[in-house]
Amino acid sequence: MNKQFWANFALCVALLLLVITGVTRIGSALTPKGLLVSEPEPSAEAAPFMDKVTLVDYNLGEQQSNIVSAEFVLGNASEHDVRNIEILCEFFDRSGRYLDREPFLLSGILPAGKTMGHVSMTSRYVNSRAEALSCRLVDFELVTEPVFSLHRHEGGHGEAASGAAGHGGEETGHETGGGH
Repeated sequence: MNKQFWANFALCVALLLLVITGVTRIGSALTPKGLLVSEPEPSAEAAPFMDKVTLVDYNLGEQQSNIVSAEFVLGNASEHDVRNIEILCEFFDRSGRYLDREPFLLSGILPAGKTMGHVSMTSRYVNSRAEALSCRLVDFELVTEPVFSLHRHEGGHGEAASGAAGHGGEETGHETGGGH
């Protein structure tokens, strides 16, 4: 037994330990909801207001075979307008076993102190065995003042001040181009 044998043996032992570690960890990565699926957490911006912005009611209906459209009623008891509201709906079979989950993003603005309905125009395919569902608000963004805003010049593009060369103004008396 030479150095080459022991080097290969040590390499095999190291690889075996690496594989064993990976296999033991994959058990914790495989959840009842799938591989590496974790529960969503609200953003740091939304977390203090999660109790004030609520999913009041929801109605999911089947438009075509296994295609679901959703209507949500949301309440905002906070002092901030919110937008980009994320809702997560989970679907269960007749015996209550988890089947699937679908996220919905509502991009409209929900004003402070209001309760409004939002309709999700996106359709989702849902497992045909789904008999029950549960939806919950996951995250949202606070509406803030924009970092910058565009100021448009009166008259718009193409209507520059008279006398401006190259923009429909009067000639300036300078020749351009080749020799005369």
